[in-house]
Amino acid sequence: MYSKEESKSLRKEFWTTFGVYMKKYNKVYHNKIRWVNYNTRCKDIYLRLDIDKKKAFFSFDIQHKDEGMRAIFYEQFQELKAVITESFEYKLTWEPLYANEFGELSRIYVELPNVSVFNKNTWQESFQFMEKNIVSGHDFWEDFGEIFLNLAD
Repeated sequence: MYSKEESKSLRKEFWTTFGVYMKKYNKVYHNKIRWVNYNTRCKDIYLRLDIDKKKAFFSFDIQHKDEGMRAIFYEQFQELKAVITESFEYKLTWEPLYANEFGELSRIYVELPNVSVFNKNTWQESFQFMEKNIVSGHDFWEDFGEIFLNLAD
């Protein structure tokens, strides 16, 4: 069991190390992308990465407060499901209604079990999983993000 301070320190070290790990893409994409806090430029749609003591995950989160708008965004993702599925190495889980501590959202996600932010021996596996998914998410967003931006207007 880690103290609050040790836990915070390990999490910070994990994300800092991941940021360094992802610097190899700066030249590929000709700019600096904030992979951990990915900016879709579309209010209420987020590309998320996270890791806890049991798993790592990547997700598209649709967090629009208006249920109708959230459903429209989710339906648009479903229209592109074949493209998204082909883009990702891992099988995505589609949740039109997903509840977390912040409320209800729609989520399209993939998890990697049996890794932990508290176990440095699993960090490399976690980095590779996150890298593949956030890069796939980025490439998808580069190609299709404009559709969602137009829906938001």
